[in-house]
Amino acid sequence: MHFADKLHERISKIDSRLVIGIDPYPERLFGESSPFARAYPHFTPEKLLIEFCAILIETAEETACAVKPQAAFFESMGLTGIAVLSACLKAARTKGIPVIMDAKRGDIGSTAAAYAKAFLDPDSDFFADALTVNPYLGPDTLEPFARAAAKAGSGLFVLVKTSNPGSGAFQDQILEESGERLYTKVARAVTDLGAANIGRCGYSHVGAVVGATYPSELKALREVLSSSYLLVPGYGAQGGTAHDVR
Repeated sequence: MHFADKLHERISKIDSRLVIGIDPYPERLFGESSPFARAYPHFTPEKLLIEFCAILIETAEETACAVKPQAAFFESMGLTGIAVLSACLKAARTKGIPVIMDAKRGDIGSTAAAYAKAFLDPDSDFFADALTVNPYLGPDTLEPFARAAAKAGSGLFVLVKTSNPGSGAFQDQILEESGERLYTKVARAVTDLGAANIGRCGYSHVGAVVGATYPSELKALREVLSSSYLLVPGYGAQGGTAHDVR
């Protein structure tokens, strides 16, 4: 099934656009003052990580349109973290929950293709329904990801206007040739990248990451990205509100 149609069906089924992040901060999970660790005093770190993921997946089953594991936290835990990440992806997908792998990959040529194989090949231990990717090496570096995603029925979420405070230093630069912001040019590239692969729901398999912390930019980019799903981080702890993302 086309990624956008899969996500559309999930949103319609549970009437939610919430994406639950699976972000196992080691100090919050394993630290001496961690309420989670105190709740399971006899668990090893591996069992704590497994239980953490299981609780979030169970919560997401009835409340979220997708889950979004943050690859970096799992990778920082070495082989144990990587093994649990693989199991987490499979557990969520078995329950019918779309998985957006938040890995923000991006590189040239064969390296981009290798990253794509790792996360967008159905035979991979880390196969996900979608992958976040970094476009700032140029549009050619997105093409291997887009091809792999289309082949697998998966999707991409391309970083366009990110939620962090310093994003404007680069992304807000005004381009001399067009007078538009850099993030707007990237958004147009996202639209072009997915134009040939539109699902029945009217959206392409290439979405965009646009932070809730920049509501005016979010509104403007929604018009440019009319055929793309938007992944909107920054809600809650970073200051984004429900009003900002309406």
